Amino acid sequence: MGYFSNGSEGMDYEARFCERCIHYGPVEGPGCPIWSAHLLYAYEECNSESNAEVMLDMLIPRTPDGLDNEQCVMFVEATS
Repeated sequence: MGYFSNGSEGMDYEARFCERCIHYGPVEGPGCPIWSAHLLYAYEECNSESNAEVMLDMLIPRTPDGLDNEQCVMFVEATS
């Protein structure tokens, strides 16, 4: 699952990927369900073997070395 060690790391990921994605949505809208799920559940699921942890792993995978987050699997670049 996407792991963000602090708020700055999460904000950097959000700027690199989320804010450029068609799923990011308007400020007043519901926003991206994948980003929301990570914000709500990643901390409690990080050492779990639950279905939720497996799902979060599939949505924002880690790099093979486990040191960074890969691009969200639902990322679709928004066009101007």
